[in-house]
Amino acid sequence: MPNALFVALSDGACLIDSTGSEHDFKMALTRRLTNYYARCGGREVHETSSLEDIQLETAMAALSVVTRVQEIIGVDETPDVEQPPLIGTRDLKELGTLLSIAFRWGVEHLYARALLALPHTPPASTTPRISEMSSQSEDYASLTTMTTNLLHLMFPDGFQGRIPQTLITTMILEKHAMDLLKPSMMLGWLPKSLASDLRPVLDIARPLTTRFLNFLSPLQTITALGGILSSTPHPPPYVRRLCVSLLGQQLLKPQGARSLCAAVFGENESPADDTWIEKLQHITRVFLTVPSATKPEEYFNQIIPRIVALLAPQESATNKRAAAYVLSRMLSADITSPHQDVISRIARTTLLRPFRDSELDEGMVSKLSPSSALTTLITVVSNADPSPTLISALLSPILPTLYSLLYHMDQIKTTDPSLRESFRGLLVTWGKIVGTAEGLEILWSIIQSEEIKWTVDLEGNIDRDHMSETSNPLSLLTPQDLEAGEHNLDSNILGLYPNPNHFVQFLKTIDRADISSDFFVKLLEMYRDSKTDDDEDPTRALLYLQIIMQMQAQLTEGKPSANILCKPTHLLSFIKHVLEPQLPASRQSKVHRPDSNGPIMRIYADQNDEVSDEGDSDDDTPGAEIITAEGEMIETSVNLLLSILEANEDLSARNAPILNDIFSLLEPLAREGSETLRLLAREARMVMTARLASTSSGKYTSRGEEEESAHDIYQKSLKLLQDPLLPVRAHGLLLLRQLVTPSTPEAKDPKLTDDTLVPAISSIFLQAIQDDDSYMFLNAAQGLAAMVDRFGKDVLRMLVKEFAGGLDGLGASNLTQRDLDTRTRVGEALAAVIRRCGQTLGIYALRTSSLSLLADCESTSPLAMLPYAVDLASAMLDILQLEFVSIKSTSGDDSEAPSMDSEPLSANAKFPPLRRAALHFLVLMVRETTKQVYESSFGVELFPDTFVRRANTILGYIASVDRDSIVRVMAREAVEDLDQLSKAMFGL
Repeated sequence: MPNALFVALSDGACLIDSTGSEHDFKMALTRRLTNYYARCGGREVHETSSLEDIQLETAMAALSVVTRVQEIIGVDETPDVEQPPLIGTRDLKELGTLLSIAFRWGVEHLYARALLALPHTPPASTTPRISEMSSQSEDYASLTTMTTNLLHLMFPDGFQGRIPQTLITTMILEKHAMDLLKPSMMLGWLPKSLASDLRPVLDIARPLTTRFLNFLSPLQTITALGGILSSTPHPPPYVRRLCVSLLGQQLLKPQGARSLCAAVFGENESPADDTWIEKLQHITRVFLTVPSATKPEEYFNQIIPRIVALLAPQESATNKRAAAYVLSRMLSADITSPHQDVISRIARTTLLRPFRDSELDEGMVSKLSPSSALTTLITVVSNADPSPTLISALLSPILPTLYSLLYHMDQIKTTDPSLRESFRGLLVTWGKIVGTAEGLEILWSIIQSEEIKWTVDLEGNIDRDHMSETSNPLSLLTPQDLEAGEHNLDSNILGLYPNPNHFVQFLKTIDRADISSDFFVKLLEMYRDSKTDDDEDPTRALLYLQIIMQMQAQLTEGKPSANILCKPTHLLSFIKHVLEPQLPASRQSKVHRPDSNGPIMRIYADQNDEVSDEGDSDDDTPGAEIITAEGEMIETSVNLLLSILEANEDLSARNAPILNDIFSLLEPLAREGSETLRLLAREARMVMTARLASTSSGKYTSRGEEEESAHDIYQKSLKLLQDPLLPVRAHGLLLLRQLVTPSTPEAKDPKLTDDTLVPAISSIFLQAIQDDDSYMFLNAAQGLAAMVDRFGKDVLRMLVKEFAGGLDGLGASNLTQRDLDTRTRVGEALAAVIRRCGQTLGIYALRTSSLSLLADCESTSPLAMLPYAVDLASAMLDILQLEFVSIKSTSGDDSEAPSMDSEPLSANAKFPPLRRAALHFLVLMVRETTKQVYESSFGVELFPDTFVRRANTILGYIASVDRDSIVRVMAREAVEDLDQLSKAMFGL
């Protein structure tokens, strides 16, 4: 046997001998074949043979040598049979070369010819045409012979027999599997429609090929089948279908998915190159292709868990990236697969099942533990393309469960820190890419969900704690704990879920002011509804309140992207809605839920509404204010408004017109609300007024250094007036007062001279004059008085209107204590104006206005004026006697004489309006006294005889000689009314 092996190897050496000196490749091959035939016997090589024919003949000779060697070394190792000889390394190299020649020059050459000869198979453009081809039947027969010999080389005893345990078998399995499978599939699975007598089906190839595939690993099989599908020339359609079917079967094997990745990307870690995306798309198409004999749902129920398994921590980075990409495509809505719904459903179920309470779907072959599922989710998101659709599709359905897991991982000290931070980053990623509406809905579902308990063992495994006790944490709270200070404001002593502090920290981490702002508004609405709904669980209202407080503490400062006050549109709408008085139909004990069409709540309660007897012990204190749910919400809204204004320095009614409506709605609260609410409403109106004044003066252009400095002080004072601290606001008011105070000759302080700012400044002083702080009130009063000195009658007219306006008709009877207090404060400011004006008061015709106001008082309440009737009547006579102008005292043209119309600011007291006002007031007094005498005999002895005689004398004289015709007529009417009073006094 050794001699036979030596001879066979020597014969093979003739075919690969390279010792010749020929420069022509054909001549070299001819020499080698001639030497081979000389040793083995055979026909001679014809000189007219083509290079392709000589190569084919060499390949057949090489296969013959390999077959002889295989027969020698491939015998069974049994005690009765001589053991096969060993082969050296050089001999193995020779055999490998002979096998390569057999496949390259023989099998591939004949396969290409036979493929071209198949009907309905267009030739490939890259296949070279052979000028002198053998007949089709000879090529097909030669290919059949070589394929049969190769298969028998592997299976000498048939498809059920043994396989030689030789290195030749190993070389064929490892290096030439695809080269052998291509002709075997084409010949063994030839359709009957293409078969003929000259092109018969090689039936023996099917069982032998099937057994050959069984000896290949999944990686080898997938590599070989993929190589056939992508080979050139392209295989016939039936071979392609066969390869796809076999490839699907390989994928369903335990190592199929991993083998596909190794076949496409290689088993070694390699960086991504230009073909990386093409390879990812290729394996995605392979995974999405369902084998012909398999139901789609069964196939994906098996293949998707295998793909998910590639995301395990021990897998290579290449496998993780490939699996993440495939899963992302499966979960996307734009894949072109007829089974998209099935694929998406199974993929979601496989990944998200550990975080759901639903039962397992039928047909699912594996189940991820919560720990594995969490790691898988993190790996998918971190390795897949940054797609918001993918992240939302993965995390949104289970986010309440994931948040509960994050909360417990933060509480459990045995949790892996790196896993916890990766998990937190996963949820933060979701929060940053999710849409506003969807994010609001998902976060609100966390508020409404029940707490899920989790456990983490010492090995880091996470699992649900279904047996956890749900005892009330308050049962463990003792007075000693409170005294020890173990529970701060952020502690969750009631065991509320979600934990308010932790949940708001999560909102702060995702850094989405738009979601947080809308969420805050919804919280306020739900809290308002829960306070007015007797059927609502009180712990829910407490949870809403705790989260609101935490959001105010944590999300109202810092960078704008996390500050809920930096996007105040929805918040201002909510504030306006709360402050608006509702229709009477809304005055009911319960409110509708937000989805109803009825009003949500009432704001202003009727004065006759009965207050519930239920309340805390503070309600029993005499004079204590009872804070209702409506009042509490209004107070919260005003506080929120102040916070918004503080956070947004540029926010004013100029760029947010809704503030005009809110400003008007705050006015009744500043007058009639509770003590705390009045203070808040006044502060809010003051800030809004100062803010509007600040923005309105933005286009001010200074005309000199002094005015620019004054404008800077003006802006500074407005800035200080918006501060929440009272001393700071008081300093701003002081600066504003100093700015409008008339300057003395030696003073160098800048003064404001722009008349367009007067309305804004006077409005600020009127707001501040209602403040309960004495320093604010006194500065406002002095500021108003100073403005009268600086800017004249317009400011005075405004003060008089504030003091005496709204008293016509029944207005005076509806005054509240707060209205009286406000008018009294304005009156003190008027008194300061009067004291400051001194002798120049006449320039503003204040005496005329005062007489008109006295006349209004007499007509409204004559009894209240009786104690002062005689003195006032005598004063009127004195005015008439002192200020009358006789006809004889004037000379010249009357049309050229000064009058009130031509000189409205004149200090001349001789103008007729003063005498007319005095006569009007005197006539009203006489008439009202006469009426009282006739009706009740009250006032019979009110006016003495001396007064009556003096009045008749003065009035008669004025009626005769006064220059103004209206004054003369009014004087005659006064005489007549005085005569009627005399008759009434005598009982006539």
